[in-house]
Amino acid sequence: MRKFLQLTAIAVALTATPALASDWKVDPAKSTLGFAVDQGGQPVEATFKTWTAAIRFDPANPADAKIEATIETGGIATANPQFVEMIPGADWLAAASFPTATFTSGAVTSKGGNAYQMEGTLTLRGQSQPVTLDFTLDITGDSARAVGTATAKRSAFGVGASFPPATVGDDVTIKLDLTASR
Repeated sequence: MRKFLQLTAIAVALTATPALASDWKVDPAKSTLGFAVDQGGQPVEATFKTWTAAIRFDPANPADAKIEATIETGGIATANPQFVEMIPGADWLAAASFPTATFTSGAVTSKGGNAYQMEGTLTLRGQSQPVTLDFTLDITGDSARAVGTATAKRSAFGVGASFPPATVGDDVTIKLDLTASR
């Protein structure tokens, strides 16, 4: 009888344990991370060629989310060949001195339905600044897709300091479209 009670207690403890957040693996072939900025009245868009993300997220408990991304600043893709070499340069992302940028999540809150807001810290060119990312998350089985944007001031990171906002906008829209599986 004692063994039965012990097994029952273990079974109750296991079923009472809350579900843990899922670890998600991003599929780089189906995902993009990039940015857009206004240059002379026209948007310039670029994506980073190489980046990684470690994601732990449970929609039932977004407050326990943990997301970290590392972006290699030296490789970008954009439709304008002039910007491919200029953006990683010393006045912009300074890839030779700062080969990576990082994003680390803070608080994540549900905005209802599939919408979320994440407070985090972006570190670029050795400067760390708070960033708010608004995103939607759709999960089907073991696959998820997150689409979101955040806005950062390039001047807060010393990016393109020799270019006034009238030439290149100060607001940079960070864009992500991630597909992941667990």
